[in-house]
Amino acid sequence: MFHNKAIRHYIKLWVLVLIFAGCAKTLPTPEPVTIKFPYYERDAAYYTALAEQFHARYPSITVELVKLGRQNINQVGDNDVFMANQLSVPQLIQQGAILNLTPLIEQDKTFDSNVFYPGTLETFQYEGKTWGIPSDIDVLLMYYNKDLFDRYGVPYPTIGWTWDDFLDRAESLTDPGSGIFGYAIQYEDQMAIMEPVLFIYQHGGQLFDSWQNPTHITFNDPLNVEALAWYAALIHTYNVAPTRQQGPNSIGYYPYGGIMQGKFGMWMGMLSEHGGVMWPTRWPMRWGAVPLPRDRNATTLATVNGFFISTKTQHPEACWKWITFLSASMPTQNIPARTALAESNEFLELVGADTAEAARAAVREAVLINPNLVGYEQALNTLGAAFTAVREGQTSPEAALNAAQEQIDF
Repeated sequence: MFHNKAIRHYIKLWVLVLIFAGCAKTLPTPEPVTIKFPYYERDAAYYTALAEQFHARYPSITVELVKLGRQNINQVGDNDVFMANQLSVPQLIQQGAILNLTPLIEQDKTFDSNVFYPGTLETFQYEGKTWGIPSDIDVLLMYYNKDLFDRYGVPYPTIGWTWDDFLDRAESLTDPGSGIFGYAIQYEDQMAIMEPVLFIYQHGGQLFDSWQNPTHITFNDPLNVEALAWYAALIHTYNVAPTRQQGPNSIGYYPYGGIMQGKFGMWMGMLSEHGGVMWPTRWPMRWGAVPLPRDRNATTLATVNGFFISTKTQHPEACWKWITFLSASMPTQNIPARTALAESNEFLELVGADTAEAARAAVREAVLINPNLVGYEQALNTLGAAFTAVREGQTSPEAALNAAQEQIDF
């Protein structure tokens, strides 16, 4: 009896196996697809490894890596998937270059928007739709030359330091006879605007009524004037930062030449610049990094890089798998947009313990610039001209901001 029951039991098992095997045979085999993804030469090994890992997980999808050069930097949208920052979103939408990812997000029950730092996913949301998913955050830090600090016996800055702490260190480091300045004021490019803007917001001032959805501008608020006066005093009163004439003529291309020659104690720079990884030459000095000093507020600037799917792709589902895979991977140099990755030992090993600690602290204080601000370029240019006049000592902060207020239409 037992023998017969055992036989019947095994027969049932084999029937089930055959049934399920038959079902498996009826499942369609995914058609092989290839999607293109552009990358820079410096990231070749990184993306090659990720593409191999991805193909092992999804054998039917092959990622073709397309090396970018200066000649084709503006053709990234010709690929299936590409990376850009949040300030590109309005233009990409206007050009019809990127897919609305909302339907793909809604279909993917494994996608969790809560894994990202607050506000990062929102920077890719425009007109009620999501157009990209975050990869990493590039945050503005204060770098410092440890060799100079040690030479003059000045204590290193620490997380939570203040404007007073910053000025004390800058004064202690400044040595006019040796052509050394405590701080490198920014005279060029967008940082010439953003540097004083950050000091204004640290002081409690306000230029836009909202960073996320600006509708009104007030340049000449009294707190804005106070902050700009303090900023200008770094050059003209405390002399801890060089004038434009002192800078380029004596220490090379400003401020990079002076930084490389060890002439500056402190300077602002993005996390992506740490150690000179994005510079032609690595920094020769021992260096450290901390969040920006605070006054009434702790404020810094951050941009978010993310992944987008091109409207030219014929394989949106495969592209979605690739960008969610990339988003869950450790980036090459910035702080990951996913909090679990940012708090991991892997990130600490990537940028160093001190820099990782500074980045983690700074990102919690960061203003994530919304794409809506792109439409305010004229106002920002007007503000930039006011900052230039103040840095050059041509007018007072109050007069400069009053004049800028009169020129805008808000």
